[in-house]
Amino acid sequence: MELGSRAFEAKDIEEAVELCYRQGWTDGLPVVPPTRGAIERILAYLGRDPREVIGIIPPRNGVATVEKIAINCVMAGCQPEYVPVVMAAVEAMLEEPFNLNGVQTTTHCCAPLLIVSGPAVKTLGFNTREGAFGHGSRANATIGRAVRLVLWNLGGGFPGEPCKTTHGHPGYYSFCIAEDQDSNPWEPLHVERGFKPGDTVVTVTATEAPHSITSGAGYSPAEDVLFVLADAIAVLASANSNGGDMVLALGPMAAKNLADAGLAKADVKREIMRQATRPVRDMKRRRSLAATHPMHWSKVVDPSDDEARAPFVRSPENLIMLTTGGWGSGGGFCSLCPGWGPPGGYTVSRRVQFPDEPPMNADRRRNLSTQRRRGRK
Repeated sequence: MELGSRAFEAKDIEEAVELCYRQGWTDGLPVVPPTRGAIERILAYLGRDPREVIGIIPPRNGVATVEKIAINCVMAGCQPEYVPVVMAAVEAMLEEPFNLNGVQTTTHCCAPLLIVSGPAVKTLGFNTREGAFGHGSRANATIGRAVRLVLWNLGGGFPGEPCKTTHGHPGYYSFCIAEDQDSNPWEPLHVERGFKPGDTVVTVTATEAPHSITSGAGYSPAEDVLFVLADAIAVLASANSNGGDMVLALGPMAAKNLADAGLAKADVKREIMRQATRPVRDMKRRRSLAATHPMHWSKVVDPSDDEARAPFVRSPENLIMLTTGGWGSGGGFCSLCPGWGPPGGYTVSRRVQFPDEPPMNADRRRNLSTQRRRGRK
């Protein structure tokens, strides 16, 4: 198999690991040396032209070919069958609403969060129970890391220059979760976003690290759980005070509490949207975004009425909600990942194209993309 990438030689594994450090191919953690055999196994599985261009990765505008993505997947420790998920995530991040250039260079701490939903969650072994955001699963860890290495090695997202994030967060190493359909009482995330139940879909959105919420779902009525969830969102310091997307990962106890109360997923979103507000008198003390900005809170509420309520969730589509994680204690733990706000990092979903599946109809792909953009107006 003809490869276009330059080859390097190392006498042993230790030297190969250190070579990757010297060449600047690692984000700080060791990588798996990308040997020719490992790269070829991925390319053989994919059955695609190694020179095929998937996209241009900002801000350094590196060319993401199938081969280059495969190399970074080897470095992250991916199995070949994980690579289609990585490729779909890269394609999603390159769509205009996501604003990958901004996500890569902003002073905000947002990082691309991958959410996988559909049949491959089980077949690839994603963790959807205890530690869903954390450690212990090869699929979660290496797919998230592969995306980060693509952004590092092809996009040049280096801290300081050009990445200006003030603090960042650990998701810069790996940030990938999956939806647990077994404990989810509602339609899957990908079905809600217009895909078929049998599709495996990766959804990307740029968020902060997860903020833990003790919802009290084990001993509180649904109305109190909703109040607590909404209160966790309506934080004055949040970038979402002026709009944008956010992710709410409900633990199964909280999801069951709300569903048992007769609430559909759309009902939960609407009620959180109604309650996740702050009075104008508080909002006036948040001056980090000019009032002339088209998404400033004053555009959706009367700024002269101190008792009026400014919404943090502008539309149900801005609240990306899924069920994942362990059952936990009576606290009914959930996680909120606030977004970047108005500048970008908006949510985009792509169907994962495995080698043995027929490709998605091009018109259907365009229609789904248009539908998601309309949800942001």
